[in-house]
Amino acid sequence: MTAAAVLTTALAQRRERPGVELAASAPDLVAAAVAMARRFRAGGVLHAFGSADADAHHIAVEFVHPAIVGKRALPAVAHGTARAAFRLRHAAPCDIALAVCDAPVPACRDGERQRGPRAAVAALSGGTRGRTLGEGRVAAPLVPGESGTSRPGEAGPVAVALAAAGGRGLLTIALAGRFWTGPDVDHALVLPAGDPLVLRELQVSAYHLLWELTHAVLEHGPDGATP
Repeated sequence: MTAAAVLTTALAQRRERPGVELAASAPDLVAAAVAMARRFRAGGVLHAFGSADADAHHIAVEFVHPAIVGKRALPAVAHGTARAAFRLRHAAPCDIALAVCDAPVPACRDGERQRGPRAAVAALSGGTRGRTLGEGRVAAPLVPGESGTSRPGEAGPVAVALAAAGGRGLLTIALAGRFWTGPDVDHALVLPAGDPLVLRELQVSAYHLLWELTHAVLEHGPDGATP
């Protein structure tokens, strides 16, 4: 096999394996969707935010303006990263907070950030299965510099916003990479990708699946169809 063929195969596996593992995490996505549907039934509003404001707007538009004819519009708003924590502190307790989290580089054994070839090897290594880390809140330490905008020793704005939402009583959902840790959340969907670009693809797929599954639960779920 030529070097080009080896590289092509490695790059394909780098994308395909996380996708297969995302499919294996279907029960976790369903659990989050069921919880979201219950909040929508109670009159809740979805608050979307994340490391990239584009994701927040994409999610909000997806819920407010369904692309599929016949699907009901669900209340959703997008928040910029810098203002998300402030706005969530004034949200209703029955609302939902959905965060698309950044992917920090894993730390070396001596506590330093990986750089150069070591970072590349870490990005190409295999991942763990996507999972919800518990029905109740999951304790995890805040990670410094989670969004790239905070100083050492401080939590990033996405983590701060999630903590504010949890303290207010909102349903909290985090779409995160393997190396992200954050505040206690109701559903931490850890996506199996070390490469930030692959993680982005998985996050987009995950929040589209959450949209579809939430509608499925609202229409055919155990609590009956929502009028």
